[in-house]
Amino acid sequence: MNRWLIRIPVVLLTACGGGGSSDPVPANPGATLETKLKADMARSLPLVANFESSLIGVLNPGTPLAQGVAMIPDTSPGAAPHSFIFSGPYDGNGDSINESTLSGRVTFNGDPAFEWSGMNGQVSLDVNIPVLGHVYRGDLAFNVTPSERRLSGSGTFTDPLSGNKTTMTIAATAPLIVKPATGLASATANACAYSLDGRMQIRLEATSGTLVSTWNFAPGSSSVLINAASFTDSSGQSSVVADSSVDLKCGASGSNADWAGSYEMSWACLPQESGSFRFTMTASGADAVNIDDDPPGPADGSLYQASVVNGNPHSLRGAYNLSGPPGNRFSEDFNWSLRKGGTSFTQVSRYTFIEGANQGKGGICIGNARRL
Repeated sequence: MNRWLIRIPVVLLTACGGGGSSDPVPANPGATLETKLKADMARSLPLVANFESSLIGVLNPGTPLAQGVAMIPDTSPGAAPHSFIFSGPYDGNGDSINESTLSGRVTFNGDPAFEWSGMNGQVSLDVNIPVLGHVYRGDLAFNVTPSERRLSGSGTFTDPLSGNKTTMTIAATAPLIVKPATGLASATANACAYSLDGRMQIRLEATSGTLVSTWNFAPGSSSVLINAASFTDSSGQSSVVADSSVDLKCGASGSNADWAGSYEMSWACLPQESGSFRFTMTASGADAVNIDDDPPGPADGSLYQASVVNGNPHSLRGAYNLSGPPGNRFSEDFNWSLRKGGTSFTQVSRYTFIEGANQGKGGICIGNARRL
């Protein structure tokens, strides 16, 4: 099996905004606006992996996943070894229109062509949808290690139809810790295929007023606590909104059968490498899928299985063991997130060599799969 990769849940900073026409003034506008925010977050979470896969893709310069983003060595005075600057246009939704612009800096802990032990940096993202105009601007600081990601920064999404504006902020002094959900008590899925630990401040400005709240993620809980919420109406009158919680499942009304089909996966990794392959998935029972690399027959590839993550039908987790030639075999675990509409999905994975000179070492990978 080929290696896949990570995705940084920056999309949590790009997720919300709200729907179409102007909001009417309800009897309890604060609670109504909070209900809307919860629904927006739940709909947007399948996009969490998009930004992460984009970032790892552009850190593999010269490959299809890098698209129009160029990466060059940072030769500025004082720049640390293995530091790079990247910038350029990017098609984030696969519609052949470069609606996004990525720019930033990254410093690897070692030479990204040969090793992986972590990286840190900063990235800015601008999204401009043709006709509708500019809708998103975000800045994020990241620190990625083999076991987790730490994120801080802010992003603002403006809905061009309703005018609603959502700003999400993660304090630099208390970064959000992000890990793939494993199903263990210490890494329970609370954002689709991810387990988050930390706080996020969310400010939603609408025609009816402004809602401010704190979203608290805990790695041992599948639900998110929302507290410190208040609503200020257009006349300046403020009121407290009661504490509540929300379960941000992916595909709550779907099933594992939604994954069935044939796909082509484009992947990229750190240490830097990339490629693609084809495979087929079929449902297995109520909570798993069977995966056949290089179909149609078992003799052509590998057979393995992935399971639904903590009751999230559109999130899967699996492992592939003993891949590679003798003396250089590795074990890989992966999380998949099905995008809205089911036509594609994204992946984050980590692999570790289990024998030979590189035993204990490994890397991270991301993948973007499209249904054939």
